[in-house]
Order: sequence, then C-alpha cells, then structure tokens
Amino acid sequence: MALEDIFRALEEQAEKEREEILSAARAQAEAIEADAVDQAARICSACVENADTTLNLRSAREVNAARLEAKKQVAKVKQEAVAAAFEHAAESLGDLRSSPDYPEIFRSFAAEALDGVDGVETVQVDPADEDFARTTLADMGVAAEVNTDITSRGGLAVVMDGGRVIRRNTVEDRLAKVETGIQSKVAEILFS
Repeated sequence: MALEDIFRALEEQAEKEREEILSAARAQAEAIEADAVDQAARICSACVENADTTLNLRSAREVNAARLEAKKQVAKVKQEAVAAAFEHAAESLGDLRSSPDYPEIFRSFAAEALDGVDGVETVQVDPADEDFARTTLADMGVAAEVNTDITSRGGLAVVMDGGRVIRRNTVEDRLAKVETGIQSKVAEILFS
C-alpha cells in the first residue's frame, strides 16, 4: 500500500499543482481581460473624442463659411443699394439743365475748371451746353475753341498742352468724386 499511498499523494500533489496553475492562469487571464477592456474603453473614448473634435471643427468651419457668405450677401445688397442711390442722384441731376440756375452752375463749373490755367486750347462740352459754353467763355474773356464731343449731364472739360492735359469738371465727374468720399456715409444713412 505504500506504493498506492505514494501514487495517491503524487496525484493529490499533481491535482493541487494543477489547481494552483489553473488558478494562476485564471487570475492572469482575468488581468489580461481587464486590461484589454480598459484599453478598449480608452481607445473607444479616444475615437469618440476624435470624432467629436472633427465634427466640432467641421461644424465650426461650415458655420463660419455660412456667416462669411451671409456677410458677403449683405455687403453686396448694401453696395447695390448705395449704387442705386447714386444712380438715382445722377438721374436727378439729368434735369439740371432745365433748372433756371443752370447758367450760373455752368459758369461756376467753368470757373473751377479754368482756375489757374493758362493756354486753354479747347473746351469740350455736351452739345446741349454749346451755347452756355460760348457765352460763358466770352464773358470770362477766354478765347478757346468749343467742341461738342463729350456726353455729359452738364459741365465741361478743359484741354491744354496739346491735348496732354485735360481738366474735367462735369456733373458725372463731380458725382464720382463725391461718391468715393461719401459711400460709407450713404450706407450708414441707408442701413442704420
């Protein structure tokens, strides 16, 4: 029986070692599984954060692009309204010639254009202003040829130095000068 006792003892010993090995293996497997679950959770969390960040960036870009486009559209509408206001002003000035004050207005345009000028060769006017130009130049003592080769709502252009220098003082030129200086003010009046 001694041999049977030894075999039994060896079996018990082997069973005990097997249980210890299995227990250690289970513990190690549980630790590996817990670590894997933790890593998976971190990876998943990182993926969600990256996706969230990407979505937020994309959303912010799209919102900013939409805001920029809206601002462009508003600016375009405002610019068109300002341009329409100046077009209306130009149309209103189209009736300037029929005003009883036009001869005096033309005279002041001519005085400004001729101020400090020597050697005027030609004065260009719209055909509708030819008589005003001849009379005004004669009254001012200016001997210059009058050409009716420009189209204007009023005013004149003075040609000097063999045609190299032209001093324009027409309604359109004056309106264009004013327009560049007061566009923002007109926009402020229209949109405030």
